[in-house]
Amino acid sequence: MTLSRSGALVALAAAATLVPLSTSTAQALPAGYSEPVARAAAATLGGGADAMARLAAQPGLVDKGERLVAQAGDSSAGMWLDHGTLVVNVVSQKAADGVRAAGATAEIVRHSMTELASVRDAVAATLPADTAAGIDVRANQVVVQIGDSAKAGALTAKAAEFGDTVRVEHLDGSFDTTISGGDAITGSGSRCSLGFSTTGNTGITAGHCTSAIPSWSDANGAYYGPSVGASFPGNDYGLIRNDGGLPQPDNVNLYNGGYQDITGAADPYQGLSVCKSGSTTGLTCGTVTATGLTICYAQGCVSNMAQSDAYVQPGDSGGSWFSGSTAVGITSGMGGGYSYFQPVVPGLNMFGVWVF
Repeated sequence: MTLSRSGALVALAAAATLVPLSTSTAQALPAGYSEPVARAAAATLGGGADAMARLAAQPGLVDKGERLVAQAGDSSAGMWLDHGTLVVNVVSQKAADGVRAAGATAEIVRHSMTELASVRDAVAATLPADTAAGIDVRANQVVVQIGDSAKAGALTAKAAEFGDTVRVEHLDGSFDTTISGGDAITGSGSRCSLGFSTTGNTGITAGHCTSAIPSWSDANGAYYGPSVGASFPGNDYGLIRNDGGLPQPDNVNLYNGGYQDITGAADPYQGLSVCKSGSTTGLTCGTVTATGLTICYAQGCVSNMAQSDAYVQPGDSGGSWFSGSTAVGITSGMGGGYSYFQPVVPGLNMFGVWVF
């Protein structure tokens, strides 16, 4: 049996690879993307050659954006991707001139990222269960989301103190972690999905999984290993040690007989096209719609979350979020039609491991 990077344990040939449909299709694939992932991600962007070109351009745009944000310093209000265009928000004309001179689009906005983070933190200090607060870089606002079961009187009053710097959204549904009974990586009658195989004979997943379940098996009952790390709430990172000696390939299960190689890890940004692999819903793709959220589940609050419109369901917890061959996150929860994942890089650093 082979341990997939998404956490499902499935039988496969040792050298399983995907065969492109044609030479022209293979040539059109963005660097680092397997064919099924490229097709699925491109479909969420409208399909066609333009969508493939946008996927291919993303890594370079992110690298450039990070440099320009650092260059803008205190004048930065973050960066985002807009249909294949890099946009850097700034609060001064001088910073805007620097961004445009570098060939990117600059938007002059009211609030710096430092200001937005300060407002978010002030609002987040009053979050009750079933609410979230994060930063919508594109709108240059803090966004507060309120689930159906929240008792949010104090929160809405706090949000009102900041005027239109804060946008309040009432969600249809509630925030919840996505663990459930079933198969995949299992223990104590519950199911999660592994995020990524990591160095040191380990695998990273969600902390709400490893904090609740002491040891894990695969879908067929073969022993995987014990939970050796859990940070939840606060964060949502967990680590499992592979004492069962199961193979750990450097890929993600696409649930169609194919696999996506993973060669590194990076942070997510608003507008980034991403895909998710999980043991309930398989491969789904979408776009990062917000970052830097604090979400308050019934079990406690988790900070530095990313939001996406890709589909997740119970049992996907801990599963892989990736952009091409780059790992970007671990499934944490869902609510109001959104999915939420914890960026993977801080968790890797926390446990002193890395994807390989």
